[in-house]
Amino acid sequence: MAVSGPTRSTLDAASDQEVVARIRQDDGAGFELIMRRYNRRLYRIARGVLRDEAEAEDAVQEAYVSAYQNLGQFAGTGPLGAWLARITVNEALGRLRRRTAESRGLSLDDPQQAEGANFMAELTSPGPSPEQQTARGEFRRVLEAAIDALPEAYRLVFVLRGVEELSVAETAECLEVEPATVKTRYHRARKLLQQHLAGLVQATAGEAFPFAGERCDRIVAGVFRRLGLCPPG
Repeated sequence: MAVSGPTRSTLDAASDQEVVARIRQDDGAGFELIMRRYNRRLYRIARGVLRDEAEAEDAVQEAYVSAYQNLGQFAGTGPLGAWLARITVNEALGRLRRRTAESRGLSLDDPQQAEGANFMAELTSPGPSPEQQTARGEFRRVLEAAIDALPEAYRLVFVLRGVEELSVAETAECLEVEPATVKTRYHRARKLLQQHLAGLVQATAGEAFPFAGERCDRIVAGVFRRLGLCPPG
């Protein structure tokens, strides 16, 4: 269901809480707006967990379907974005655990487990050459490889805090850990990355896992199709 003209303009300016109230009245345009507001964030979170673009898209769609079907559980006492992020983290982690059930894995409760060996084994992209230091695109790819190779617990915290810039409190809520744990893991993640990328981490972290408009449209259309809503357009 698409809304145009002044009505759409008014909806675009509405707060998340106001849009949620409209969604609860079966306003499909409101749900499309929420998806377009948070698609990039949720995709990058899922991509950071799963390290696979196609599966990350599927995870985001599943997270939106779950959010829509359980919207009554959103109390409105905290940010909608944090609530959606937590659903996405849980969906992505569930997929990751199913995918690696019979293979080597790291426990979120013990991220130090073989972290050095695992990080070095999975970091297949070499350090940047002097010529590559002028190419931000290449740096981004190297950084993404380094993020992908982080131990799982550190990778999740780094994607939420370093890439998506969620607060310590929001990250702790998403991962169901203490704020002090978030701070410790984020510090360790940055240290691991800095050992390989030096000063490039802060310069390119916000550009990791780019999110194109075509992917945004595909996620929105897929969620509407799965929910049986009128397609946006």
